[in-house]
Amino acid sequence: MINRLIVKNSVAFENVDLEFKNGFNVFSGASGSGKSVLIESLLGAFGIKDSNADMIEANLDIALGEFGVDLNEFGLSEEDILVLSILKKDKTRYFLNRYNTSKKRLSELVSRFAKHISSKGADELKMENILRVFDDFIAQNNPNHKKLLSDFTIHYRDLLSIQEEYAALKEEEKNIQNLKEFAEFEIEKISSLNLVEGEYERLLELKKTLSKKEKIQESISGALEALDGISKISHTLALIGKDSLIFQEGILEARSIIDEERERLEELGSLDGEEMLNRISTLSDINRRYGGVSEALAHLETQKQKLQDYQNISFNKETLYKQIQSLQNTCLEIAKQISLCRNECVVQFEKEILRFCNQLLLKKPTISLKSCELYNLGLEKIELTLESSSIDVLSSGEYNRLRLVIMCIDALINGSKGILVLDEIDANLSGEESEGVAKMLKILSKTYQIFAISHQPHMPVLADSHYLVRKKDTKSEVILLDKEGRIKEMARMISGANITKEALEFAKKRLEESQ
Repeated sequence: MINRLIVKNSVAFENVDLEFKNGFNVFSGASGSGKSVLIESLLGAFGIKDSNADMIEANLDIALGEFGVDLNEFGLSEEDILVLSILKKDKTRYFLNRYNTSKKRLSELVSRFAKHISSKGADELKMENILRVFDDFIAQNNPNHKKLLSDFTIHYRDLLSIQEEYAALKEEEKNIQNLKEFAEFEIEKISSLNLVEGEYERLLELKKTLSKKEKIQESISGALEALDGISKISHTLALIGKDSLIFQEGILEARSIIDEERERLEELGSLDGEEMLNRISTLSDINRRYGGVSEALAHLETQKQKLQDYQNISFNKETLYKQIQSLQNTCLEIAKQISLCRNECVVQFEKEILRFCNQLLLKKPTISLKSCELYNLGLEKIELTLESSSIDVLSSGEYNRLRLVIMCIDALINGSKGILVLDEIDANLSGEESEGVAKMLKILSKTYQIFAISHQPHMPVLADSHYLVRKKDTKSEVILLDKEGRIKEMARMISGANITKEALEFAKKRLEESQ
């Protein structure tokens, strides 16, 4: 819930610092006092509307995980007190727990737990949501219905996955000959090269040696001539009585190394230099194309696997087709059982909607189930109308009141919760209609925190907290009313600026009856 709202330098308010409680929060006040400006500031903090103040900050205590929010995605922890802030100077900046964010990101987060009841197009009256509430209504007294829905969802998800895989195979099959030829070409090309890891590096070293072959051979000849004269040194050392063993061992080792290199160079002389250079060029192309010999060998294995898959594609397609047929039959069977439950309960659900519609003086509702092809929700779609009027052609007032009906039923069944913000929902309603709206909101306030502007006394009577918005000099202020203040404000709403004794007595009686 929202614990606190701070607004600085808005059009109507210089400084607002309000602490809220859960439940039904109602704002009232004379026309032009700034009620809508205050609600717009709250919606601005949610990223639903543009900021209308230099600074807006809302502190919330809410278990985001319960609303399906991925905390890591937003850099939050379950323990965080959520702080939504907006600063407006040269440009508007948005903050989430003091860190920069975007309006879109802020709105995306808040949309999971907060709703603005104002315009058409909300999710509550979409066919999918009405059908979900209907299914939950059935499941209250029929636990097997919930299991059927769960089983259907699992099997239908599998069906879609396999259908997607089957479609991909069919598309692949169109180009299968080209794909097979390409795979065969790649396999033949790489296999024919008889690639060995390290060969390229070895050949480069060999090429380097060959380029210096004559120079090395010339140096070897000179070195051997020098070694032939070394025996004189050994003879001299022996004459003067010095040990020449270490010296002789070193000379022998040097001769051995030089002889080995001479023999290696003689062997290299038999190599085909042009063939070696061609091989180096081939391996260089392999490196350029695949990144190296090891990568080329890995690509070879991949192409072999692809070729095998292409050769097995007909078999795989047939297997998938059989799986699709089996899953379709399973889904149809479960969907038919779901349809039976729905058709058995459609009258009771219509009566439940009628019960709430009567309180809001809405036209008689009608629920119809329309058969359709199998889809993710079964074999039928649900249609809700008010007499002959479809949801599309309802007035804004009718639309929002019907929206409250579905939300109330959902809340009673599932304990759905969150934050609701309503801007003058009882405007242009009769007293009886306004009273019905107030009762609906009171029901919803058991699980929702509600913020509503009211021009009639019915909401204030049922409110958990009643706030008065009033002008003070050139700016407005908001005050939380005590019992006497509530009675006086309700009397003003009943009788106008000149409050009568009868209005005060009536307001007091209504408030005491509601407590």
